[in-house]
Amino acid sequence: MDPRHDVLVVGEALIDVHDDGMTIRERVGGSAGNIAVGLARLGRDTLLHTAIGPDERGQEITEYLAASGVGLSDSSVSLASSSVARAVLRGDGSARHDFRIQWEPASGPGEVSARAVHAGSVAAYLAPGAATVLDLVSRAHGRSLITFDPRIEPALVGGRDEARRRTLEFVELAGIVKASERDLDFLYPDDDPLEVLTDWLHRGPDLVVLTRGPRGASAVTARGVVDVPGIDVLHAEQGVGGGDAFMSTLIDSALTLEADTGMRWLRSGAPVVEQVLARSVQAAALTVARVGAVPPTADELERAFAAA
Repeated sequence: MDPRHDVLVVGEALIDVHDDGMTIRERVGGSAGNIAVGLARLGRDTLLHTAIGPDERGQEITEYLAASGVGLSDSSVSLASSSVARAVLRGDGSARHDFRIQWEPASGPGEVSARAVHAGSVAAYLAPGAATVLDLVSRAHGRSLITFDPRIEPALVGGRDEARRRTLEFVELAGIVKASERDLDFLYPDDDPLEVLTDWLHRGPDLVVLTRGPRGASAVTARGVVDVPGIDVLHAEQGVGGGDAFMSTLIDSALTLEADTGMRWLRSGAPVVEQVLARSVQAAALTVARVGAVPPTADELERAFAAA
C-alpha cells in the first residue's frame, strides 16, 4: 500500500474559460482541483483522484497540478477528452454558462490511504460518476476524516429534491461540512440557513460551516454557533476561488488540531473554532485578491493572519 497521504481529494479538474467579449482567459479549475492545489500550497501531501482525458487540455491540467505539488492518481486519465466550463459575460455583468463536463472516474485511486478524504461539487451530483464518489467516501468512512462541500451548480445537479437527497447522503458520512449561502439558497430556499446547518449537525458531522462571502462565516457545533466577520478586499480581481481556498484551509486547520486532540478541539470552546474560521476567511480574501484563483502558501497565509 502507498504511504498514507494527508488528504485524498475526489472530484473534477477541468479547464475554466472566461470570455468577457474582449479577452478569453483559460485556467485550470474545478472545485476539487482548486481545493487540492490549496492544500498542497499549505504543505499538505495531497492526492487528487479525478477524470481527465489524454488530450492537450488534460496535459495542461496534469502539468499545473504537478507544478502545484498535487499528486494525481494513476487512474485519473479515464476520459476521451477533458471537461471545459465556459462563462461568457453579458453586458449587464451576468454570465451565460456552457458546461461541457464529463464525469466518469475510475472506481478508485488504487491502494492508497489518507488522513482525510474530501468530496463535493459537480463530482458529488453528476451521473454516472457521482455514485462512484459516494462509494469511495462510504468506504473511507470510519478510517479517514470525511469533509464535504456541496458547491452547488444548479445546471448540473438535477432537480432540487434529488440534489437534497444526494447532499444528505454525503452529510451523514462527513465529519466536517461547508456550504455557502448560494448552496442553501438552491437546496432550501424557504428555510433559515442556520436551521438547515443545525439539522445537518444532528445527522452526524462534528462541524458545519456556512460561508457568507465578504460577510464572513458561521460555524455550527454541538456547543453552539460561532460567527467571524469578513475581510474587505479593495481590489478583488474576479471573486474566483475564495470558497475553495476557505475549504482547503479549513481541512488543513482541522488536520493540524486533530493530530493533537482528535476532533475534541471542537469541544474546547468558541475561541478555537473562531480562530479556525478566521484563518479560512483570511485565505479566501487573499485568493480573491489575485487573478486566477491562486490560493496562498502556508507562509503567505501565516504572515497575513498574524498581521490581521
